[in-house]
Amino acid sequence: MADDTIGEGRFTLDIQRWFAAEPARVFAAWTRPEALRRWWCPPGWQPTHVEVDLRVGGTWRIGMRSHDDGIDVSVGGQFLEVGPPSVLVYTWQWTGAFPDMPLTQVAVAFTAFRGGTELRLVHGPMGDVTLWQRHRTGWIDACDRMELIL
Repeated sequence: MADDTIGEGRFTLDIQRWFAAEPARVFAAWTRPEALRRWWCPPGWQPTHVEVDLRVGGTWRIGMRSHDDGIDVSVGGQFLEVGPPSVLVYTWQWTGAFPDMPLTQVAVAFTAFRGGTELRLVHGPMGDVTLWQRHRTGWIDACDRMELIL
């Protein structure tokens, strides 16, 4: 595990996405274990555990296992700001994957817009462009999966 300082680097993701659901519903899909189990894992992976202590200072962890080779990885961190249904800020640290990735921060804003929710996700800073690209693809794909359950 990295130390408790947010990573260095100039590569920060900034993704915006619109969902046809009200902010409270999108926030719930982002924070409730039963919903996370339905959209979080990419194809070829299954969730092994989902833990969410949704309060400032609370922790979260999502574990998953590869169908192909049985590899277990997890990602988790600590909640820094929790303001349902409009804002969520938390740290992000991988275990078992991306060993060179520093501790980063994810900030998600959920804003009512045109009968749905505009989600803005800012994640970083990341150490290099390769990590940035892989996480950008991962977040976009995850939002596609979340859209299906909303």
